[in-house]
Amino acid sequence: MARRGRTSIVREVKESLTAIDKIGQSKRDARKTGTSGIHSKKQMTNTMSDAQNFVKWCRSEHGVKSISELDERHYVSYLAYLSEKGVSQGHRVNVETSLRLLEKGFKERSKRFENNSVTLVRFCPKRRLETSLSESDAKNRSYTEEEVRLIRGNCSDEVTKAVDLMREMGLRIKEAVNVRVEHFVPNDRGIGWCLTIEKGTGITKGGRFRQVDVPQRLEQRLESWMVNKSPGEQIVNVSYSTVRDGVNVACKRAGVAQAGRGCHGFRHAYARERMNQLMTSEQRQIMNRVLENRKMGRAADYGILREHDKQLYAAAKEAMDQIHSELGHGKNRWALAMRYMGN
Repeated sequence: MARRGRTSIVREVKESLTAIDKIGQSKRDARKTGTSGIHSKKQMTNTMSDAQNFVKWCRSEHGVKSISELDERHYVSYLAYLSEKGVSQGHRVNVETSLRLLEKGFKERSKRFENNSVTLVRFCPKRRLETSLSESDAKNRSYTEEEVRLIRGNCSDEVTKAVDLMREMGLRIKEAVNVRVEHFVPNDRGIGWCLTIEKGTGITKGGRFRQVDVPQRLEQRLESWMVNKSPGEQIVNVSYSTVRDGVNVACKRAGVAQAGRGCHGFRHAYARERMNQLMTSEQRQIMNRVLENRKMGRAADYGILREHDKQLYAAAKEAMDQIHSELGHGKNRWALAMRYMGN
C-alpha cells in the first residue's frame, strides 16, 4: 500500500477551516453547545486568506512545514511583521481572530488521526496582542440629534426609513435594508413592537439571532411602513448602496461632516443613548474607568476594590452586554465598547 504523502501546510489550512465550517448553522445555538466555528461565507473567505498568508510567511521565514510545528513565537513575530509593514490595528485584530480559528480548526481536523500531540498544539497566546485601541479609534463617532435631523431632511423617503432603523434600533445598514415585515412582532408587554430575527442568515452579520424592542417614538412610523405589505416584504425598498450614497449626499447638502462616520454613526448614536438609558451616572463613571483600564492594557476591573464599586461594575457590565446584544455583538466586548460607548 502506497504511503500517503505529507500534506502541505497550505492544504492543512483549508482542511482545518473546513473542519469548523458551520455556515448555515445558528451561531447562538453553537455557542451554547461549545461547537461554534465559522458561520458565514464572508468570514470563511477572510479567515482562509488571513490563515494562508500566515502559514506561507512562517514557511518562508522560519521553514515551518506543518501547522503542528507552529508555536507562540511564530504568532507574535507575524503580528510584529504586520505592524512594521504598516497594516492597520483594526486589520491586525481581525488577523488574530483568524489565527485563533485556524488553531481551533486544526485541533478538530487532527482528532481523526487520534494523535494527542497534534490535537494539543497551541500557537495562539491566551491573551490577544491587539486588544487596546488608540485614543483616535475610541473617539465619539455618533451623530448628534441635530445632525440626524438635518440628514433625514435631505434623504428620500426610503433612505429615511433606513436611517430611522439604524438610529432608533442600532441596525447595520445591510440589516436595515434586509429586515422584513415578519420580523416585527408584538413585544412581551403586548403594547408595542419587537424586532425578532431567529434565523439571521442573509440579514444579520454572521446570521446571528437578534432581538430589539422598537422604541415608542418609532412605533407609528413603523406601523405606517408595514401597511399593505405582506410578511415576506422588506421594510425598506432600496438597496444597501442606495442608502449609503443617499446618506453621503444628504450630509453634503446639510453641511454635516461625516469624518469617517458613514452610516455606522447612527449605530454609535443609538449605543450612547442606550448607555444613558440603562446606566446611572455612577455606573457610567465606572464604565469610563473600566474603558480607560482596557485602553492601557489592564484588566477591566483593575483598581475596583470597594464593594460599592464592584456592584457598580457588575451593573455597568450587564448594561454593556445588553447594548452589545442589541447591536448584534457578543458579550465582554470591551474593545468595541471603547468605540461605541467611550468618551
